[in-house]
Amino acid sequence: MAKRHRFGTFEGVFTPTILTILGVILYLRLGWVVGNAGFGGALLIILLAKIVTVTTGLSIASMASNIKIGDGGSYAIISRSLGLEIGSAVGLPLYLSQALGAAMYIVGFSEGWTALFPHHNPLIVSSSVLVLLLTISMVSAHFALRAQYIIMFLIGFSLVSFFMGNGQTPDQILIWGNFESAPFWAVFAIFFPAVTGIEAGAAMSGELADPKTSLRRGILYSIVISFIVYVAVAFWLDRSVPSELLRSNYKIMLDISRWRSVLLAAILGATLSSALGALVGGPRTLLALGKNKVIPLGRFFAKRGKNGEPQVAILFTGLIVEAALLLGDLNTIAPLLTMFFLITYGTINLVVLIEKGTGIVSFRPTFNVPLLVPLIGTLWCSIAMFLINPIFAASAIFIILIVYSIQVRMNHRAPWGDVRQGLFTAIAEWAVRISAKMPASSKSWKPNLLVPIENPRYWRRRLRLVRDIIYPKGSVRLVTVKVGKSGVRQSLVNLVDSYMDSISHPELEPKSEKEEILSGQLNDLALNLKKEKILVTSTVLEADNFLEGISIATQALRSTVLPPNVLFLSMGDEAYKDDRLAALMAIGQREKMGILLVKPHPGKRFGDKKKIYLWLGSKTPNMNLSILTALQIERNWNGYLNLIQVVENEEKIYRAEKRLKVISDRARLPLDAENHVLVGEFLKELSFGQNADVNIFGVPESFNIKLMRKVAADLDTACIFVRAGGGENVMI
Repeated sequence: MAKRHRFGTFEGVFTPTILTILGVILYLRLGWVVGNAGFGGALLIILLAKIVTVTTGLSIASMASNIKIGDGGSYAIISRSLGLEIGSAVGLPLYLSQALGAAMYIVGFSEGWTALFPHHNPLIVSSSVLVLLLTISMVSAHFALRAQYIIMFLIGFSLVSFFMGNGQTPDQILIWGNFESAPFWAVFAIFFPAVTGIEAGAAMSGELADPKTSLRRGILYSIVISFIVYVAVAFWLDRSVPSELLRSNYKIMLDISRWRSVLLAAILGATLSSALGALVGGPRTLLALGKNKVIPLGRFFAKRGKNGEPQVAILFTGLIVEAALLLGDLNTIAPLLTMFFLITYGTINLVVLIEKGTGIVSFRPTFNVPLLVPLIGTLWCSIAMFLINPIFAASAIFIILIVYSIQVRMNHRAPWGDVRQGLFTAIAEWAVRISAKMPASSKSWKPNLLVPIENPRYWRRRLRLVRDIIYPKGSVRLVTVKVGKSGVRQSLVNLVDSYMDSISHPELEPKSEKEEILSGQLNDLALNLKKEKILVTSTVLEADNFLEGISIATQALRSTVLPPNVLFLSMGDEAYKDDRLAALMAIGQREKMGILLVKPHPGKRFGDKKKIYLWLGSKTPNMNLSILTALQIERNWNGYLNLIQVVENEEKIYRAEKRLKVISDRARLPLDAENHVLVGEFLKELSFGQNADVNIFGVPESFNIKLMRKVAADLDTACIFVRAGGGENVMI
């Protein structure tokens, strides 16, 4: 394969950019803008439009000095910062806009050509021009860009002809127009396409010898020079031609120029150069999309010819352009194309805003811009879209969202990192700072469980109940302990690593084989919960014993973001572990956490997962967490909730029934929930709960594990024993 030619600033960036900006709008619409807006209004419109290109140009220059952009221009900048999904969602419509933009420029050329030669068929002229431009593009981008030097000379000569022309002296200089033909924003919309040409230079990023320098200088110089040209021409038109004539005659620049043929040649050359720039830059965007495999037949479009040109992408782009030419008038979709360019420019500014605003250390551009620059660019691009055409703006956003959803499903893996995690980390940090200033409220309580796991192999079925208690908005931290020596320091590092996985901590020593096995088993458990979009973390702590490890976990996690508020424990059949179970409950109580002690039935587990019996005592220290837990299970089981209270004698029945009704109303329990009042001794009335799939009880401050075992054995059902943490309130 031949070595690709690398372009410099003037040839690779400045020339295609300024020739695209100094196009049809300058020659055929700027006079109309001045006639409606006056010089002052035209100057304001030019300034407002230039805000887009100035901010975007500065943002591109800043990004080019921070990363190696490579092929794709704007697409490459966005995908390397916000990920392939967002990059391709913007890049695909951008490529189509470049291709269809080439068709529009060719149609414009054909209209000018047929004005000189009315007997020529416009479609044949358009197709012939397309074949000529495709041939130039496929032979060599170097030749294509060199050919634009002739057009640049014509444009320069045409401006000399214009300023030396025979203008008239109007009766009154129009500083601010009356906008007779259209309101201000409609005039702005007509003018705006004139400033969308910076993509022509940005698209050549992969062909530049020094993109860091060339993109900055080429784009910014072209913006400054084109701004001077537009302001000078607008001022001269305002001083030389009456406003009525400016509004009525689109070809006024032709009529007043000294050499009409030179200006006409420049108009034809400007449309031709714009089309050529699109046919050189567009295929390179398609090439980059193909290299990243975000489009079908990606490898096919990523091929280069022997001369280094993306010939397959050029031919495919030519087919799209020809199809557009056959459709005829493209004015109806022109606003949509403008929207895609604006979205692209706005996203580029957003990239710099995010990278600079989040303060990530990887963003160290040698060309730095104030944060206000990308902020203004992002906001103004968004506002300009809806000012130009709200319907097309909404349509463009909708199309990009559809493309993005498709790209997400393709599960891309980019060879580079992006800033999305940094963005969400920054948002989380901001949210933490704000929430830390606010008083704690039980109104925002939700189940955040800490689950100590001694042996992960036995926990797969137990985690189904964990899921039913926290789904959909709760969270869970799975913790297991590798018993070893002097593990406290390593345990803390591992715990923070698993919880704040956006922060990288070096390990103090390599993980042992046993720790790797435990970690793998724990990750397998967590995977099932993660599939349901549940926030779950898992870690292996190293400590002298299991209790020490769990104590470390409860102390460390209570000071983190979204601290666990409930300790979830499971009671097995081994009675010799009851002392350790009581110690674990004491740890949870010490840290002011709620406690859920679950005793599954050894055979039927949780039965049919339908009937939930909630036993409420006359005192209510555990009522709030008990009801909240029961409600979560009832919702996820699609089950039936029964409230039960045991009283000593019949005289207390009415009062107990009234109490249960008040609780049902204030806690907004399901309408099909039933209330039951039983008379007698608590242990003797337990048989009422034998038909349940799970019975839920509150427990006193003094933990009696033996009594809990007896209750579960007498009922012969699954049981959950609840101790409140104090931060819950079901009545609000």
